[in-house]
Amino acid sequence: MLIVAAIFAATPSFSAESQAERIGSAFSVRWENDAFDATDANYTNGVSLAYTHKGSGLIGGVWNLFGEPGGKRFSTYEVSQLQFTPVNLDLRIPDPTDRPYAGFLYLGLTTHLQRGESLHGLKLFAGVVGPASLAEQSQKLVHRTFGYHMPQGWEYQIKNEPVINLLYEYRHRFRLTPKDAAVGVEVMPVGGAFVGNYLIQAQAGVQVRVGYHVPDDFGTTTLLGIGYLPPPQDDLSRRAWGIYAYTGGSVSLVAWNLTLDGNTFANSRNVDKRPVVPALEFGSSLWTRWAQATFSYMMLGKEFYGQKVREDFGSILFSAYW
Repeated sequence: MLIVAAIFAATPSFSAESQAERIGSAFSVRWENDAFDATDANYTNGVSLAYTHKGSGLIGGVWNLFGEPGGKRFSTYEVSQLQFTPVNLDLRIPDPTDRPYAGFLYLGLTTHLQRGESLHGLKLFAGVVGPASLAEQSQKLVHRTFGYHMPQGWEYQIKNEPVINLLYEYRHRFRLTPKDAAVGVEVMPVGGAFVGNYLIQAQAGVQVRVGYHVPDDFGTTTLLGIGYLPPPQDDLSRRAWGIYAYTGGSVSLVAWNLTLDGNTFANSRNVDKRPVVPALEFGSSLWTRWAQATFSYMMLGKEFYGQKVREDFGSILFSAYW
């Protein structure tokens, strides 16, 4: 890690004009998988591509409706695919008491409004669950390529259903050390809610991070959360790179989860979900003027009654900045 930090630290110097600039745009790639826990079940894989830029974008005007004309605005456009499977992939007829096979393919539009130490986020999901998500083909391609056992029960997956969902999230950053301190410590409460036919739930949590030149951003998230956050907005004439570690926890109150409850208007496999799901997370991030690399590890509590293994997964995010 020290070697990597040294490489990242060797960023070129900037002119006085360029030094006054902040990061304006980001292209991001995210991969999440439970292989980091040596399992292949429940939320088993997520892949995503995203582009973020400053400004209102397609849906950023929504903040005007709530009397929020000021502040910094950021927009993100993403395409993502999530895969969910039972524990035993060798069963041609899956265990009806285990999690159903399901895939979710969607386009996401996210707008963020930053006012001081507060960040509001609103995300619109539009996509499809079921065979049209191409989750079966994606998982089988990976398993075939790397010589893994082929999953046998995808014909019992959740049926095709269009999805429209909204997510609102609020974060507030409490700096426990001065903003420009070399070693920074921050605490960030996080709260939000999903509404739509994919997910209806409320959640609350907190993140704590400590590091060298902690970036001027709002922490981390995953594809099960808001997906992407605005890039660092540091004064690059003073801080061109940094590194931090973080930990956190959250709890979700779940009223509806399409991948557990089954299709909204059709009969499909389903399980008896738990209404309360806790989660713990930890990870680290290295950022520079040009890029940021983040690794997170999430430990989810069991999501349904009779769940055989806990839902742990790792997340790798790489963002290129300009």
